[in-house]
Amino acid sequence: MRIRSLLLFGIAGAVLHGQAPAVDEITQRPYEAHATAVTGRVSRLRDQQPWAVSAGEKVPVRQVITTGADGYAHFVVAGGSNFDVYGNTRLVFRSNTASAADLLDVLAGRVRVHLQPTPGILQQRIFTPVAVITANQAATVALAVDEDGTVRIDVVEGEIRVQHKFLPKNEPALVRAVDAIVVQRGQPISRQVDRGSLYRYTVRPLKDLWSAVAPGHSGNHSGEPVEQKCRAERITPEYAGGWSN
Repeated sequence: MRIRSLLLFGIAGAVLHGQAPAVDEITQRPYEAHATAVTGRVSRLRDQQPWAVSAGEKVPVRQVITTGADGYAHFVVAGGSNFDVYGNTRLVFRSNTASAADLLDVLAGRVRVHLQPTPGILQQRIFTPVAVITANQAATVALAVDEDGTVRIDVVEGEIRVQHKFLPKNEPALVRAVDAIVVQRGQPISRQVDRGSLYRYTVRPLKDLWSAVAPGHSGNHSGEPVEQKCRAERITPEYAGGWSN
């Protein structure tokens, strides 16, 4: 597993820094991510070497961001979008510099993303190994990518459209708050959400998403108890409890 992770990390770095054309850093500065909270091991690829990310730091586009088992970071971007990165996660921030709508490529692990399209950017997208997630209006989603690429998508607020990368359809699946969906490589997306089967996929690491909104963690800036946070985001405590298994 460690060898595979290193290979994926190296491939991502090679694509970003070896084959991709140079990026004008000045013109891309408005699209940087600002790390407002960082705990544990969080790093980004700089000059093909991992560099620790600190709170207050600006992260340029096309950066590979990784976290250790104890890592957590909150990033904000211009326009109102933001994302939380949890332990054992690997993603690429704005890998496609030609489109400001493409925010993240989540390769592995768990993230929570608030998508905020603007008048200049009418939609925002997140890419995973098996699915493309699109928001045409403000939406918040929690994603967990398993070792085999299976992705679980929980919609906290708003609505998103999910397109299978290998089995695309004319009409993407519409997922609204507070529903969830699992996408697997060789299986078509079903519009029927089976709560029982959902918890058999990628559920182990999802407890980190809710520990992050518990008092005392940097992910919860309001200090609200989990139950109060759930009510604010229209999620029942029982539903949140299903994530903590």
